[in-house]
Amino acid sequence: MEEHLVYSLGSQLVKVKPVEKNLYRVTLDNRPIGMIRKNNGGWMMEEYAKEELTAESVQLIGEKIDQLPWQFKQ
Repeated sequence: MEEHLVYSLGSQLVKVKPVEKNLYRVTLDNRPIGMIRKNNGGWMMEEYAKEELTAESVQLIGEKIDQLPWQFKQ
């Protein structure tokens, strides 16, 4: 599966890559910062590698994923 740009934060690019249904790997400027999961209509942090992945950023990234025209099909 390909990575998809969800938004830019200044000069930094946030991308997500589907890993499995409702689970996404998040990168910031091509550096892995963690995994997020959609659960019961909301978004939660599955694991994190960098402090850039906060509860607030998880919700923002999740909202951007929800707006994308593609959906991960298992």
